[in-house]
Amino acid sequence: MKIRFTQLALVAVMALAMLPVAQVFGALSAKPTSSAVLVDGKSKTFESYNINDFNYFKLRDIAYVLNGSAKQFAIDWDAAKNAMTLKPGTPYVPTGDEMGTKGSAAKSATLSEQAIFVTGVTSTGVTFTSQTPIEAYNIDDYNYFKLRDIGIVLDIGIGWDDTKNTISIDSTKGYVESQTVDALDKADADAIIANNKGLYSGTADFVAQAHITLKTVQNGSNITVYAMTLYKEFKKTGDKIEEVGGSNVPVAISFKKDSDGNYQLTEYWEPDVGDRYTPSIHNKFPKDLWDKVDTQFYVKTLQANISKQEQEHYKYL
Repeated sequence: MKIRFTQLALVAVMALAMLPVAQVFGALSAKPTSSAVLVDGKSKTFESYNINDFNYFKLRDIAYVLNGSAKQFAIDWDAAKNAMTLKPGTPYVPTGDEMGTKGSAAKSATLSEQAIFVTGVTSTGVTFTSQTPIEAYNIDDYNYFKLRDIGIVLDIGIGWDDTKNTISIDSTKGYVESQTVDALDKADADAIIANNKGLYSGTADFVAQAHITLKTVQNGSNITVYAMTLYKEFKKTGDKIEEVGGSNVPVAISFKKDSDGNYQLTEYWEPDVGDRYTPSIHNKFPKDLWDKVDTQFYVKTLQANISKQEQEHYKYL
């Protein structure tokens, strides 16, 4: 749901909505990931695949390489319910079939129906378990999950070095904090601030945005970025820092890339409000994102990033 607010108060834990699984008809081609992978700076070889330009990994492989780190997580498997429960902070117990040999040929991938749950703790110390809409594909009877979704759900640093064709997994950082900021990402950030600044308060002395890119679609020089965004405005009065407005909303940002590599904004789209909210998203967003567009699914990560910006800005004032 689209949220606009003044005096925003966001929960400290991520409320994961129980969303329907997207339907995909027919199998997709899964090509072995060509990129190198670094885990905390060390090279690791995974049996991973690229599907529609996204890299997919086995959850157990990620749990295995992060065991003993600050981002370790356990996996409980319920065969009767075809469900996995991830337990952040708990040591992983290996099964012996982790880190298989890297494939060399393309394979067939079908959408998995496996349910994924994540345990968490509220600010009052109450443990909860929620289903998460993390996308998975089945390849040779194993389930593979989008690496960036894993990073979002478990707040693991995921980075990308385009010049070196290298993926990085960093257990010392959170998801948004470690993302590589390229020219397109900066253009997204500038567009989010420009579209929101001045809408909520004329008294703000600091504004900040955070966003998570769900998908980028390019057609020639025309590019559209589908993202979840959080924008906030702050004012400092004496020793008190006050939130004075902001928004939490999915957006579609379209650009035209010129011959010099610059991105010119052509459209900044937000969904309609009220009863038109969901239909407008279905009209604008690709179908494979319909079950990803939930503001509460991303709010913890986005809020953490905004808080870091706020602290950095005001620490010397």
